[in-house]
Amino acid sequence: MIFTTPAFATFFVLFFVVHFSLRGVGRKWWLLAASYAFYGSWNAAFLLLIVGSTLVDFYVGRALSRTDDRRRRNRLLWVSCGVNLGALAFFKYCNFFIESFAELLAVVGVEASLPVLEIVLPVGISFYTFQTMSYTIDIWRGRQQPTDSLLDFALYVAFFPQLVAGPIERASHLLPQLAKLPELSPRLNGFALIALGCFKKAVVADQIAAVVELTYAQPDGVYGPALWLGTYAFAVQIYCDFSGYSDIAIGLGRLLGLDIVENFRAPYAAAGPSEFWRRWHISLSSWLRDYLYIPLGGNRGGWFYVRRNLMLTMLLGGLWHGAAWNFVLWGFWHGALLIVFRARPFTWALEQVAGWPKALRAVVLVLRRLVFFHLVCLGWALFRAESLADCAALFQGLLDLSAWDWAHWTAQVEASGEGLYLQGIMAVVIGLVLLHNLAPVGTKRVVEVFWKAPAALRFVVLAGIFYACVLLAPEQPPPFIYFQF
Repeated sequence: MIFTTPAFATFFVLFFVVHFSLRGVGRKWWLLAASYAFYGSWNAAFLLLIVGSTLVDFYVGRALSRTDDRRRRNRLLWVSCGVNLGALAFFKYCNFFIESFAELLAVVGVEASLPVLEIVLPVGISFYTFQTMSYTIDIWRGRQQPTDSLLDFALYVAFFPQLVAGPIERASHLLPQLAKLPELSPRLNGFALIALGCFKKAVVADQIAAVVELTYAQPDGVYGPALWLGTYAFAVQIYCDFSGYSDIAIGLGRLLGLDIVENFRAPYAAAGPSEFWRRWHISLSSWLRDYLYIPLGGNRGGWFYVRRNLMLTMLLGGLWHGAAWNFVLWGFWHGALLIVFRARPFTWALEQVAGWPKALRAVVLVLRRLVFFHLVCLGWALFRAESLADCAALFQGLLDLSAWDWAHWTAQVEASGEGLYLQGIMAVVIGLVLLHNLAPVGTKRVVEVFWKAPAALRFVVLAGIFYACVLLAPEQPPPFIYFQF
């Protein structure tokens, strides 16, 4: 079930009515049943995976708390990581490794016909494996006490609003809330987050998906201006699609009285890569920082080791998104940006700007944000590409200004009758970037301010947003982009 469909709306209304008619532990069992039903609606067989991961990490967590023996604790941690990463590697990366190995053999002149397995990727596996692993790792580190309730832990793993595409929760934040679930009351401002998320997905992201598809279907045959327009459109599409999902998930959580972590905070207001990753997919970037970058050494060590840690973290972060080399290139791109922006000439320039008058600093900040937005867009071209050949064609078209035939492209747009539509796309892009620059805050803060308005105004605005979503949503809404990861 997709959040923006009538099927899910019916499912949630029925769930919500029954949920708050129950008392005590009945609410927990009802939420767990609904979560498993929600996940099983994609493929019931994959419920075995999520139940298996739940049982392994629950009992590994309890075993870790009962022993101080270092070797035994390490073995238990390897059991948890092995089960979770093993399942992730098999379902998500098995064919990728087989095909990459066959291509490597072909390069050295060895023809090999290796079998490709017919594997269906379980929805949300990348998210819930990271979520359960963080639980056992934190217990192993001594930063988390294991729960004695298998029911609470099962809810932590399978909580349906954020199960499929995050945010990636931490046990220290969500488990205590789930333990108190029978006592919680709905927070009605969740409706505002749901409305905003539905608007982002149905009215913005789904509407401009066609432009992105046309642009990236055959990038080697698209003129430079059209490539940039399609790339701008994808930047808006992926932000509105993914942050829209997170907004809905957080809003659904609030209606159940739960607080889910914020996952986006005006990412296109970032003036550099470090700030971008503090604003984009915050739950993943903080997970990679805490469980990969810092264990690798983080900022400790010399120049080489810090840069190595940054690059390895971003390469693995790119591979987490998908089993394809274009995602690895995307990770490399962001790793390179992190390294370049830490270079001494760049930091020295920022130190000089810090002494300028306030007005000039503000102008420089806006320019930095605009420049970095375009660097992010170049990364999105790699992210959206279908192959390495498409990556090369995209970068050639985006960066080779001499190859731009403006007259031909303008004539092509006019002949297609899509001029007004494309202008609308550009207006959305410009509006989003301006909004991020003028108000670089997260949607949680926006909703807090909005909810202080009179109740009648809130009702009218929310009703208008939901009506626009119903009116403009496609008949067959596409899945959220991050479902494939």
